[in-house]
Amino acid sequence: MQYFFTSDTHFGDDDKLTRENWITKNWQKFAKKLIKIWNKQVKKHDVVYFLGDFINYENAENDWREAFGLVKKIKAKCILIIGNNEERLIKDKFNGSFNKFRQFCIESGFTDVKKHDILKSGKLKFYLIHKPTDYKKGYINLFGHTHLATGLWKPFGFNVYYGLNFLKLFDLDYIKRLLYVKQKYWDQDENNWFMGEEK
Repeated sequence: MQYFFTSDTHFGDDDKLTRENWITKNWQKFAKKLIKIWNKQVKKHDVVYFLGDFINYENAENDWREAFGLVKKIKAKCILIIGNNEERLIKDKFNGSFNKFRQFCIESGFTDVKKHDILKSGKLKFYLIHKPTDYKKGYINLFGHTHLATGLWKPFGFNVYYGLNFLKLFDLDYIKRLLYVKQKYWDQDENNWFMGEEK
C-alpha cells in the first residue's frame, strides 16, 4: 500500500479552471483527464488523501453532487480532509452536521472524511490539513488551499496542490525526496525565506 496526496480539485464548477488558466475550461473534461493520470499512478489498495476543496461550493448552482460521484472512478481508496468549500457545503446543505456530511461522502465512495489527520512513516510524522495557517509544530505539514499562489515549499511543510506536480498526485516517496532537498538546501538559504517588500 502506498499513500498519495493532492488538493483543491474544485470539481463541480468551471470558474477555478478559468482563474488558473488551465487549457480545458470544462470541469467534467478536466476531471476525466486528472483521474486518468491518477489511475496510472495508483493501485486499488493505495490511499489517496484529498486535502480539502475536492468540490467547489459557493452557491446552489454548483454541480457538487455530480462532483462527489467522481470518487468512485478513482482506483484507490480515498480519504477527504475537509476544506473551506466543504465547510460551506456542510453549513448550507447538511445543517451544519459534519457527521451527516461524512456519511454522505462514504456513500459516495470515500473511505473516510476527517477535519485533519496524522500519518506516520518510520520516524516521520505528517500532519494533513487544508489551510497552511493550521499547521502543527513538530510535524511535516502537508496542505493545500493556496493553489499556485504560495508555491511548493514552506518551512513547516509542502503544498500538495496538483498544479504544482504536473497534474499528478504527490506520493510519499516524492514527499520524502522533497524533504531531503528542503532540509539540505532550501531551509539553509535565507533568500528562500524572503517574503517582505522589495528593497
